[in-house]
Amino acid sequence: MKRIKTITGGRLVASVCYTSASIQDTPRERAAKSQMSSVAQEKINLRRSWQKLEMVLAANFDWHDLHIVLTYGDDYLPVNREAAIKRVRKFLALLRKHRKVRGLITKYIYVTEQLSAEGGRLHHHLVLNGTGGDLDVLQSLWPYGQVDMERLDIWEGYEALAKYLTKEPREVGRAEPGARSWTPSVGLTKPRVESMRVSDSVTITAPPGAITLDRREEKSEFGEYLYLKYLLPERKEGKRGVRPPRRRKKE
Repeated sequence: MKRIKTITGGRLVASVCYTSASIQDTPRERAAKSQMSSVAQEKINLRRSWQKLEMVLAANFDWHDLHIVLTYGDDYLPVNREAAIKRVRKFLALLRKHRKVRGLITKYIYVTEQLSAEGGRLHHHLVLNGTGGDLDVLQSLWPYGQVDMERLDIWEGYEALAKYLTKEPREVGRAEPGARSWTPSVGLTKPRVESMRVSDSVTITAPPGAITLDRREEKSEFGEYLYLKYLLPERKEGKRGVRPPRRRKKE
């Protein structure tokens, strides 16, 4: 038997199909299949902070949404990270209030960075849902320095952005491995996780029109695993949705 595990965040899908051990296996077969299962599951367990963030970004933001950088002028530099976080929280509260009275929602993920163990210059990164005409509003609500804004479509996928937003723990080493270094707004959509057992003749494949981002495969005399990460086709007007990953029998 095989097992398929799939994590879906918006259009982003990561799926793994691998041979699993059974009670009928010999000790040698069971050891080989267990090793293969461990390798396969490691591909999709989202143990690193950037992997978790990648899926959350994909589940909640699209290419028309925004990456914002909030910096401080010399006269407004906060005394420490805690003071900086208070300021960005106040900024977000004002933004939510501004949008709410206009019937607009606010979804975000923010990161506060310093990028130096000796005390670099504090600043904030913010992924924010776009509403149109956002720059003037953001500048009016951030009197402490500069607001830089870009659309997410300039990034080469969610992985690149997620790694960029979580670079401080890797470069400075303050956070524990896998610890979340980013703060989401309440109510963000969680990635969907599905797992099922299938027959040995079943495998996984990306649907037509999908963009394959990563593919890893390993085979042995005892079984195999296949890992796929891909971006589903954009939903077209008039369509209810995009069908989930197909499973097909091997020839």
